[in-house]
Amino acid sequence: MIKQYFRQAWQLIKQHKLFSAIYIAGTALGISMVMVMAILNYVKTSDISPEINRSRMMYMKSLTMIPADTVRFYNSSYGLSYKAVRLLCLPLKTPEAISVTTTSHGFASLPSDDNLINARSRYVDTGYWKMFNFSFLAGKPFSDAEFASGLFVVVISESVAKQLFGSPDAAVGQNIEYGFKPFRITGVVKDVSYVLSDTYSQLWMPYTCLADYDKDWNDRGGMLGSYNVYLLARSSKDFDAIREEINENVRQYNAQVTDWKANLLGQPDVRNVAINRFAYNIEPNMKRICIQNILIVFLILLVPAINLSGMNSTRMERRLGEMGVRKAFGASRSKLINQVLTENLLLTGLGGLAGLLLSYLIIFFTKNWVLDLGTSFGTVLPEGTSIDFSRTMLFNLKIFVIVLLACLAMNILSALVPVYRSLRKNITDSLYIKYN
Repeated sequence: MIKQYFRQAWQLIKQHKLFSAIYIAGTALGISMVMVMAILNYVKTSDISPEINRSRMMYMKSLTMIPADTVRFYNSSYGLSYKAVRLLCLPLKTPEAISVTTTSHGFASLPSDDNLINARSRYVDTGYWKMFNFSFLAGKPFSDAEFASGLFVVVISESVAKQLFGSPDAAVGQNIEYGFKPFRITGVVKDVSYVLSDTYSQLWMPYTCLADYDKDWNDRGGMLGSYNVYLLARSSKDFDAIREEINENVRQYNAQVTDWKANLLGQPDVRNVAINRFAYNIEPNMKRICIQNILIVFLILLVPAINLSGMNSTRMERRLGEMGVRKAFGASRSKLINQVLTENLLLTGLGGLAGLLLSYLIIFFTKNWVLDLGTSFGTVLPEGTSIDFSRTMLFNLKIFVIVLLACLAMNILSALVPVYRSLRKNITDSLYIKYN
């Protein structure tokens, strides 16, 4: 029976080409917008190599210092200093791993060579390599001993290795200059896409090679700096325990100071909260953000569904005679509804497929700014940086399920009401329309 319904639907599509084209285009536009949102959310929140542990990770990227007295009415917010990391984060026992990082930017080159490469660098510790799954093409990450000694060693990306040495294998053991200092290359990793904000870089060095890595730079108790902290839980069930442990460290710190007190504003964050924390001094309202996203998706589907519903109503008026004849020969209302819904599902499915392809085109042509959708401000790309979405970011089961659900929602919203209204009419009225 279902096969027959689809066969009839295909015949109707060929008979009414203009209607079908408009219906498919309207569906495609609505679903493509939903798909762009779904793909961006998947890229930002799911476990994608090398950030394969996002579902078990917590993030600390800022700290707010509040004056203890009532004379000063201003707060100060920024990243964490090494002192803050040492007092609040490194003593934690619950996480499986802890990583401390900070980023920089400069020029890399071969020794005594004027050919400079504009590079993004990231200063990390050895826990960073255990937390993220980088694909090493040659060599290995720097060791615990090299990190503890503050040696000038570096892991470089594949593209930098090819620019400077021709191949990854030829780069290991060689020296490059960065910030007018020589660094020995210990390993080469596969390039990381810019969309993976916690691992993207061209150079990775131990932060202990910075002469002032543990220096206090401010007068807010020396707690503000430029470090980010990643906490890897053994299980997502440990999130509350980690948050309670770090809050206890904050309470102990605040109990000892009389000038500036620390406030984490709800941190450490799980992944979906971390990507919505756009300001250092404002805690994201996740309930409001969730409601906003649901309303946006609903409106994106509802607007074309209303237009398509009007088209369906017009088409059903033309088919009243056909429905009347079928009811006269014993067809039940449920069978007629199933037939019309199946016909619309075919149209919606074709529109969904077109919308999926359209969403990929939208992302391809807008990839340099599309990641800023929903953020408070845009991000300026580093010079020479291109954004690439890998195949696994675009083609996956989760995206397919979202397409399917969006198609079903569009089908029900646009077809059910006009079909139900049309089939409520008496057989005689339908037959009268058929023969008059």
